[in-house]
Amino acid sequence: MLLSASLTRSVRSAASPAVQTIATDEASLPATPLSHKLLWVLLPMGAAMQLSAVTSYLTSNVAAIPLLWILPLAVYLITLILAFQFARCFPRALATRLLAVMLGGLAYMLSQTDVTLPLRISILFFLLETLVSCLFLHTEAYALRPRRPSESTLFYLLFAAGGALGSFLIGIASPLLFRFNYDLAMTFLVTALLALAVTWKSGWSQRLLWSAASVMLAVLLSWVHIAYQNDTIAAVRNFYASLRVKQNLSYPGTTLRTLTNGTIQHGTQIFGTDALRKTPTTYYAEDSGVGLALRFCCQDRPRSIGVIGLGAGTLAAYGRPGDHMRFYEINPGVAPIAQNVFTYLRDSAAQIQIIDGDGRLSLSREAPQRFDVLVVDAFSGDAIPLHLLTTQAVALYRRHLAPGGILAFHISNQHVDLEPAIALLAQAAGMQARRVSSYANDERGEFTATWVLLTDDAAFFNQPDVAPHVRVPRIRPGLRLWTDDYSSLVPILHW
Repeated sequence: MLLSASLTRSVRSAASPAVQTIATDEASLPATPLSHKLLWVLLPMGAAMQLSAVTSYLTSNVAAIPLLWILPLAVYLITLILAFQFARCFPRALATRLLAVMLGGLAYMLSQTDVTLPLRISILFFLLETLVSCLFLHTEAYALRPRRPSESTLFYLLFAAGGALGSFLIGIASPLLFRFNYDLAMTFLVTALLALAVTWKSGWSQRLLWSAASVMLAVLLSWVHIAYQNDTIAAVRNFYASLRVKQNLSYPGTTLRTLTNGTIQHGTQIFGTDALRKTPTTYYAEDSGVGLALRFCCQDRPRSIGVIGLGAGTLAAYGRPGDHMRFYEINPGVAPIAQNVFTYLRDSAAQIQIIDGDGRLSLSREAPQRFDVLVVDAFSGDAIPLHLLTTQAVALYRRHLAPGGILAFHISNQHVDLEPAIALLAQAAGMQARRVSSYANDERGEFTATWVLLTDDAAFFNQPDVAPHVRVPRIRPGLRLWTDDYSSLVPILHW
């Protein structure tokens, strides 16, 4: 014990001058001002908002798959490495100019609501913007790091807190606070304001540049808000989607209501005469794949129809007396809109049931429903619900089909060619498959649509009213069968 105490005293005695020297040196260093500590939080907050907003945009418009989660995350992590390890390689003058160009380009792209870019250009553009923005914000945060070693812990704590705050604002607070999706426009404005704050002392040129950029992005945010409010009679935003119903009073001779998720239309209804109000529109016209299936599947007998995905409830227009229609809808915000803003469900002669929850999970808990037609049309934006398109899912659907029943897959999509994948699923299940393409008719509110119908009853496709409209779907060599353990959109993306 005496030896241990003696050694301890000797170590302390030896270390004491060094500790005193460090303390003396630190006392000579300036303390970090409060404004810098605030920026330790705000700069990483802006970068995390960029990551969350861009990831949300990409996954809601293509597919909610790890492939597209990884790309923005990888860019974000790379900017952290570059900012903290190679900060001197990125001059502020160059970074600010690149940032201004990227924010301006993306702002213009957001303002063009009716323009759709090719997938590869859209993804590349957003990833490049994320790279430039996050690199700028992280580099500026690193430049403001504390000079005193004792403040390093606080710096990294506030930096991490800022990242968590940015993710919270986009992922949790924004859907709760706003009916519409302002995430990207709001994030761009925050980025411009942060750039203005950190470059304020760099001279009038930077002040003018970022003051003008901030004003322009504030105008963009206001414009997006006005555009969303214009003609909107109902809007809901939650974890699943951002939905709104637009009413067009200038539609020729009548009123048109449209349900949208972002820029994707999920159903319309023409209000005028009773005949128009009860006419199926958009992707569900009488000459569409689902229209043929419902019109010619069962002669005149009562039908049992299942639909995964409610939308505006357009398919209820096909309901006849004695029919039973069962809709499966995962988004709790959809049913009130379909029941109260649109009238397809109320006007239908069929008996209607709406089952809350994921369609596949709900079907797995039910006894066989013996559907004459089971429609799979569960889309969010242009995203693909891959768990509904696997061999196991098809086996579950077949268990719920009546003998000779029809599976109808809606595959209209801007970015993904689902036809070969569905054809492969049909081949593996031993079912006959046919593609049906229908074309737009503006007067009747009909859109170009593509469906693939699967059935064990080959005679259905040979009917005189059906045969002229169907084609054998394409099989793509080398494409792997989708299962619950494997699925990949990469081979069928429209790059």
